Amino acid sequence: MTKGFLTIAAVLALVLLFAAAAVPEEITIPETEPITAPEPTVSAQIPTARYRLTADERELICEVVMAESGIEPFDGKMAVSQCILNACEKTGKRPAEIVEEYGYTDRRVEPNAETREAVAAVFDAGETVTDAKILFFYAPVLVSSEWHESQTYVCTIGGHRFFEEAGK
Repeated sequence: MTKGFLTIAAVLALVLLFAAAAVPEEITIPETEPITAPEPTVSAQIPTARYRLTADERELICEVVMAESGIEPFDGKMAVSQCILNACEKTGKRPAEIVEEYGYTDRRVEPNAETREAVAAVFDAGETVTDAKILFFYAPVLVSSEWHESQTYVCTIGGHRFFEEAGK
């Protein structure tokens, strides 16, 4: 009986030895894709812009707003943006035509993040600093303008006075 028991024990030891050799030292679990909620519909992700701009138009407006009101507070940058938007909506003309027709500065200044945010707030989100349809502004410290003062005064933001068209 001892010989049979020893044989069984030796076979069992060999089986365990082979089984242990077949198991890898590290067990790796294959990576799986994380489970995520379904994406919301496109209309929920991207609100409808008040006034759709091309990339070139957006850059032009940002550069003009920066040149005209770069040192003004955020609301001043929004108000200049609002003047451009109101003129586009009033005339049906695109921003480049408005910049030329309304006599905005020829200087083009690299816009900062705050200026880009102000332009986006006005053109994309439709935010305004006033309900008045402001179209014109000037900086009295830099120039005097009887013409601007003949329009309907709306507000002063920073160093600029803003006006809507007289009689409207």
